[in-house]
Amino acid sequence: MIDIKSKFNIDLPYGWEDQTVYIFRGPEEGDFQHSLMLAIDRHLSHKDISDFALEKIEPIERSMQNCEVLKKEEITIPGGNPTFEFVYKMILSEDYSNFMKYIFVIKDDLGFTFSAGFTKKTYKTVGAGLKDVIDAILPGTYSPEEED
Repeated sequence: MIDIKSKFNIDLPYGWEDQTVYIFRGPEEGDFQHSLMLAIDRHLSHKDISDFALEKIEPIERSMQNCEVLKKEEITIPGGNPTFEFVYKMILSEDYSNFMKYIFVIKDDLGFTFSAGFTKKTYKTVGAGLKDVIDAILPGTYSPEEED
């Protein structure tokens, strides 16, 4: 289990704030090393998951070339964390495409942005297992939280 809130205790000078981005290394398949990045937004400007996600998605969409949006929707489960998913396919050449998946979650007044890249083949294999990794980090994102 990962305790994101207290890995380090650093007394930063006035005006400085921790903006750590966490990178989790995933399986390597072929020439592609998978990783999952997690950025935490400690100062939410939006409490609504769609507004939070769209604020992050719009700059990506404006800069995209040769891309096709595959999914852009709220996927919150009943009783779970507010969650939004954004997936696009980037066509790099006639024979090669890359897939990017972003998962936006709001929990405990924090905004979480997960991002991962996949090949066409691993989007269906490694990508499917990404739900388990995210739910291990933030229970209640893809499956209901267990009650004590």
